[in-house]
Amino acid sequence: MSMFGWRIGLCLFFCLFCLAGCESALLQQATPASSPPPAAASTSAQPEDVLAAFVAEWTAQDFPAMYARLASHSRALYSQAQFTDQYTAAHSSLGFDGVEHQLRSVDYQGATAVLRYDIAIRSPAFGQIDDSDRVMRMLSENGWKIAWSPMDIIHGMSSRARLIPSADFLPRANIYARDGAPLAQQGTTYSLYAVQDDMLDSEACLATLAVATRMEISALRRIFADYLGETRFHIAEIDQARYDSYREALAENCAIARSDGAFSKVRSYNSRSYYGQGIAAHAVGYIGAIPAAELERWQARGYSNGSTIGRAGIEAAYESALAGSPQRFLRIVETGGALIRELAGTSGSAPRSLSLTLDRKLQDFTAQAIADAVNYALPSWGALTGGGAIVALDINTGAVLALASYPGFDPQLFNPDTEYRLAAALQRLDSDSRSPLTNKALAEQYTPGSVYKIVTTLAAGSEGIWGRDEIFDCDYIWSGRGRFSFEDARELRSDWRLLEPGPPPPTGPVTMAQALAASCNPFYYEMGALLFERGPNLQVDYAQGLGLGSPVGLSRLGIEAAGELAPPREGTEAINNAIGQGSVGVTAVQMAQLTMLIANGGAFWQPYIVSHISSPGAPGYELVNEPLLAAQLDLDGDTLAVIREGMCLVTTDPDLGTAERVFGDAPYSICGKTGTAETLGNPHSWFVAYAPREEPEIALAGVMTHSREGSEVVAPMIRRILDDYWGYPQKPYPDWWQDPYIPVKTQSQALAEYLADN
Repeated sequence: MSMFGWRIGLCLFFCLFCLAGCESALLQQATPASSPPPAAASTSAQPEDVLAAFVAEWTAQDFPAMYARLASHSRALYSQAQFTDQYTAAHSSLGFDGVEHQLRSVDYQGATAVLRYDIAIRSPAFGQIDDSDRVMRMLSENGWKIAWSPMDIIHGMSSRARLIPSADFLPRANIYARDGAPLAQQGTTYSLYAVQDDMLDSEACLATLAVATRMEISALRRIFADYLGETRFHIAEIDQARYDSYREALAENCAIARSDGAFSKVRSYNSRSYYGQGIAAHAVGYIGAIPAAELERWQARGYSNGSTIGRAGIEAAYESALAGSPQRFLRIVETGGALIRELAGTSGSAPRSLSLTLDRKLQDFTAQAIADAVNYALPSWGALTGGGAIVALDINTGAVLALASYPGFDPQLFNPDTEYRLAAALQRLDSDSRSPLTNKALAEQYTPGSVYKIVTTLAAGSEGIWGRDEIFDCDYIWSGRGRFSFEDARELRSDWRLLEPGPPPPTGPVTMAQALAASCNPFYYEMGALLFERGPNLQVDYAQGLGLGSPVGLSRLGIEAAGELAPPREGTEAINNAIGQGSVGVTAVQMAQLTMLIANGGAFWQPYIVSHISSPGAPGYELVNEPLLAAQLDLDGDTLAVIREGMCLVTTDPDLGTAERVFGDAPYSICGKTGTAETLGNPHSWFVAYAPREEPEIALAGVMTHSREGSEVVAPMIRRILDDYWGYPQKPYPDWWQDPYIPVKTQSQALAEYLADN
């Protein structure tokens, strides 16, 4: 062998030794020499073909096929599992969506090929990531094989470096009420702890905590019972406003006060905070950690495993506006933290605040009135109710002024910063058969009972079935047998007055308006039969015209029930439907909408709760909703006047009005309708109203399930709400709410007892 040939051989041996012991990063320091390419032993694929196939398999994330293209020494350095893990980890950081390449050159040095090329990685998170002037080395091993290292993923990668994505979110934007008062903001939350042995009077403490936290006394008792007298335990969390309002009472009645040290009974943290301990939690929603099943989707948007997102209500529906998009970076960082390379970045967008139509004062009064009522009535119906809701709409715009669902929940439960003992707190939430997380104003529909008589009155009057001044004799008993073209399945039907102790005397002769005021069942049995005779679907048509049977359009708050309006198949069903029993189901929001239509003469304003994003004149301002007159209903003027007259008599007529005892002494005018809906258990209590009587402004509807009659439960709550809202002294809740519950008779029971005695 010549001296020149010996030197060439020695050189090749040295290069192959380096390839076997080093990563390709070391190989890339070699200077390629141009020489004719050797023939592949088993394939005609050239290095550029191998590169193209490798990139195509990379896009398809076919890692076994990619690994099969590695040179033997690379497979010795990296197992297939290690190889796959490197790519999947990088893809997770990149938000990988494919890769393209552009070959620059191929140079050969003996059995080695050096390829220079550019790649462009597609990433929904970072856009296109360009990695230019890359070098890949291939060895001739029964065909061209890749001398692979982590640098073949991204230039700068190695076994000692990591691909680190980061996203810098600005603080989440606030959610405001209509007057600019915050409902959700970055603020201080106070965690309350107690020691029972430190309390002078545990009953006084329970009463204070029930008001301050809006929790039921029975639930607080159960928490107290779980701990010994000397044990310090967590009770609840409240926002800054409620802590300021009840700080002195908590210290005096519960010995709950801030002190130095780790065992303070008042601790605080700064995080997302909800006004009034979440007075509008079912509308505003809450933030929480990203569920594991959704993590990949959120990571593609720049979120990380520790990020929080809107999980329900407005917080979830308007996540993009409230959170903005982060300023994002993709970096290669050495194990010690040194920056090797910055690959990509996006500028992001600023969070934008949200303004709702809710009136914070009215929302607060509504949530408090319901919580106080249930706590006060625990000896009676309060312990039996399945919960309920109260809704208030602006009569002249359709804006949602208040939406409270009961039982409520503390949105801080889902905040990762919370100090709640989560296992116990979530167990209490999950085991509550009343489903506290369900928005009972929207997602649940209920039998309406006598509030539906507004629909029947509109249908009967508009169709000329009964005259405005025509008299009906409202007795205890009604029978339709032999008077209509169909046969009522029930021979006799009774008035609700037979349910009352005594019973009180029959209503007697009434006009249509008086029949509505007295809620005379026999009159509405008659109307149901006559309407069915005129047209089987006539009653349903009027109900649909008033918005029943269809969602009102607030689905961004969550699930929205459509209600039930099944056309009666026979006259018996039509009679049942006429008094709001049978195959009729409505939501609280639908009944508030119906009341709005009666009050404003048929102006069908589309209900809405989100007004605008950001502030007028500020960057990113966006008008989301404004008053929208969806339709102007052509309601019969005379019948409308009858309904309004009847609803106003409900609250003012001492002989006929079913809610006169609640509102007869009110310092303001209000017109309404009570409803008591029979169920398999205790009845649902309903009350709908508009106020004031002249130039009405607000429409309200409320339901409290499995409680008592409408005049006995929801009507007093709405009286309390309006007293507070308009600044009048509160009318006390009825004293008898403190007495043991006396079951309400069903119509069948009352009729049977009456017939037995007569």
